[in-house]
Amino acid sequence: MRPFLLAVFIGLGGALLAEPAVAASSEEHRARRPDLFEPTTGLRIARQRAPTPDDVPGAPRIDVHTVREMMLAGAVLLDVGAAAQSHYDELDGTWLVREPHESIPGATWLPETGRGWLSEEMRVYLSTHLERLTQGDRYRQLVVFCIADCWMSWNATQRITALGYRNVAWFAEGVDGWRDAGWGLQPTEPVPVNVD
Repeated sequence: MRPFLLAVFIGLGGALLAEPAVAASSEEHRARRPDLFEPTTGLRIARQRAPTPDDVPGAPRIDVHTVREMMLAGAVLLDVGAAAQSHYDELDGTWLVREPHESIPGATWLPETGRGWLSEEMRVYLSTHLERLTQGDRYRQLVVFCIADCWMSWNATQRITALGYRNVAWFAEGVDGWRDAGWGLQPTEPVPVNVD
């Protein structure tokens, strides 16, 4: 390749790489890959670990500083991240977690509640603990998160608003965003499932 053409090619490539990526909205994600979403609910059912949109239907997306302010004001922080390769014991409801899990201090970990499809038992698990954590106050501030580039918090945010909670916020960057801000995480145990 001639030196001039090589310089133009490299220059164009650099310009393309330097151009800021435009984040897609929830609707654009669904339009591009409808097979990844449940048609009735619109929740993401496959490839949970992928870049998320800028928005979530029914709730605002908030940044790490807003999370901290809400936390200090008494918001309920809900970590809905996966319990990787883990499950709960069907006899006593305790989660058999293979790896330690760290979360934002004071957060409650309700694993697997951000999946696109939930069993009836997991639906009850989520609604029961929401009721307990908010003391039945549907206007209590809730902050839903997991990790960056994970659709589970996007799903759970919509599921929680559908249950009638009116003050729900989505922290898309989750524990990664909290750590990147320089704030510490703490070991967190998952809330047991009621198997009675």
